[in-house]
Amino acid sequence: MIYKIYLIDGDNGISILEASFKDFREGGIDKDIITGFFKEINRIIDNIQNAMAKGKKKDELMRTVESENSTIVIFYHPPSRVLFCSISDADDNTDRLIDVIRKIANRFWKKHKSDIELFRDTTEKNRFQTIIADIENLTHGGTIAEVFPKLLIAVSVLKKIVSMGMISNFEFQIAVRCDGKTSPLEISRTFGKPQREIYESLSKLVQLDIIQL
Repeated sequence: MIYKIYLIDGDNGISILEASFKDFREGGIDKDIITGFFKEINRIIDNIQNAMAKGKKKDELMRTVESENSTIVIFYHPPSRVLFCSISDADDNTDRLIDVIRKIANRFWKKHKSDIELFRDTTEKNRFQTIIADIENLTHGGTIAEVFPKLLIAVSVLKKIVSMGMISNFEFQIAVRCDGKTSPLEISRTFGKPQREIYESLSKLVQLDIIQL
């Protein structure tokens, strides 16, 4: 689940808006992660400012930082010159996080294009409060990137599929763990495999209508 969404002015590092869905303490997010997050934000802003000082246009930037307990996504949106950031559970699907952060950035720019320069002149933030409802809707209340695969067929049928050679024994072992409550990250830790490898197997199982994500 997403803990927080941050909107930060890329020009000066001032916080524009925060949307909260879950307390950091519930997921074991410690101070080091938060400190590291803001250090990375400051480093990105320094790079943006250096590029602008040299008369260069800063391109779009998307950065993900994954750790044992969290996933951080940082997106720099050049038209608005705003950083759109999220901190979420390590289980959350990175592709979905990136997709929703882009949608939030585009929605913000569409709604508040005329307000952002006023904010930079006056630090007036009240106009931005309306985007919180959009963020809640786009992120499904912070749950948009949660993935809990679920087995769609009986295990007896699954065994027959294995015997036919349609899936491997490893893919069978993954499928039986798809109980609708276990995340791909938890499955990957069970087998000691990279999460990417688990997602490859899950994709195959989805294509065969064995599980749903």
